[in-house]
Amino acid sequence: MKIVKDSISKQIYAIIKEEILLAKRKPGEQINPRKLANEFETSIMPIRDALNQLTTEGLVVRKARVGFFVRSFTQREAQDLMEVRKLYELYCLDKYFDRIDRKKLSDYLNRSLERIDISYKDREFDELDENIHDLIVKASNNSWLINGYNSIRNYIIVLKHLDIGRVQMAQKEHISLIEAILDGDKEKAKKTLEEHIQRVTEELIINLSPG
Repeated sequence: MKIVKDSISKQIYAIIKEEILLAKRKPGEQINPRKLANEFETSIMPIRDALNQLTTEGLVVRKARVGFFVRSFTQREAQDLMEVRKLYELYCLDKYFDRIDRKKLSDYLNRSLERIDISYKDREFDELDENIHDLIVKASNNSWLINGYNSIRNYIIVLKHLDIGRVQMAQKEHISLIEAILDGDKEKAKKTLEEHIQRVTEELIINLSPG
């Protein structure tokens, strides 16, 4: 795969990051810089620059004298992360319920209903999933809250792709959440969101090692 020469490391960084977020590169998988250099028809330096940036972001781990690896998660790490996610999302849903953009939610509802019968995760499902949860947090209009949530967002996306079991269930949960918000039923929306995050957490525990 040959890419243009402008900002090579940035392009490689974006490609590898996307592969990690979509679980095309699995947690714990080793990343071979020389193999990537051959694949992208470039020198080793921009590859290392890209991997170092991903290491800084916590998506890649560098082990001395061994190499680069996609970050993996233990059951405890996943539980802790999902607990933090729950704190952010449930707080914002409760505190800023009336500020959530109903017009965007209506659009997300229609798009979710169109994909209710899918049995696999595609990019549109991913975008809908991310947009729905992001919209709740962004309703706060609080840069500290939003930046804090964004600091764990990539990890949430990685873990989400390990929950491979029940895509249709996730779609139904999203639809129930959106409908509750549009109906103005805050308590039902909070209950639905909490149960959704709990289910995802339980699915993750099945797919991860105790650590």
